[in-house]
Amino acid sequence: MILFSTMFLYEYPLDRIIKAVELSGCDGLEFWVETPDFWIDKRIERLYEIKEHIGAIHGAILDLNPCSVNQHVVEATMKENLFAVNIASKLNRILTIHAGKRSALRKPVEEDHEALQRYFRVLKKYSEIKNAKILLENSEPLINYLCKDYEEVIGYAKKFGFGITLDINHAMKNGDLWKYLDSVELIKNLHVSSYDKNGRHTTARNDERVKKFLLEIKDTGYEGLITIELDDLSYGEMTYEDKVEELKKEREFLEKFI
Repeated sequence: MILFSTMFLYEYPLDRIIKAVELSGCDGLEFWVETPDFWIDKRIERLYEIKEHIGAIHGAILDLNPCSVNQHVVEATMKENLFAVNIASKLNRILTIHAGKRSALRKPVEEDHEALQRYFRVLKKYSEIKNAKILLENSEPLINYLCKDYEEVIGYAKKFGFGITLDINHAMKNGDLWKYLDSVELIKNLHVSSYDKNGRHTTARNDERVKKFLLEIKDTGYEGLITIELDDLSYGEMTYEDKVEELKKEREFLEKFI
């Protein structure tokens, strides 16, 4: 199943985003709970109406951090992602979450890991109660981010019973993309993109490294989700039609690997 991230069309109402599924030929959406048109009122009932188009859920990350030194931020992060677990449960879809980061631009310390584990324990317990499946995404390779390295991602995933959303962009920049083939049984969602000179998510179809990896993971028998994740800032100004066309081209490229 080929999905695309709703945040690529963040500026449009839900009906236009749903229309883009049809126009691009994709199978559905990875629905970010922070999609603005939904986030305004957070009425889950609206999602029931488009459930057939939603293939996966992405948790809340904007302005949030479970490892923050500001406890108000920690509490907000917990609250918003318990809400995301509830959505995933009600729609019967998998949920991708992110790890946290040290508040200072320095390497994480033990206190950051302790905070992250508290966060993961609560989400794990609630997801078990709600019968929802959680996937942990590998983080951007920035100095203060947790769960950016393969070993740490796998360690936390196994400890808490999470699956993995593998972000190819992040792993390529971190230099450990190929290691994930050793844990392919944990991967349930692939975020597919390359990156521009600023590291932003951009077109995958012109990157030979992405092509090679997709062939390799296909040969393992991977049958999980494939999600097109793009950042319009890497393209410049784009109309709705431009975005749909880019999704269509990426979908046509990705169909070779399923």
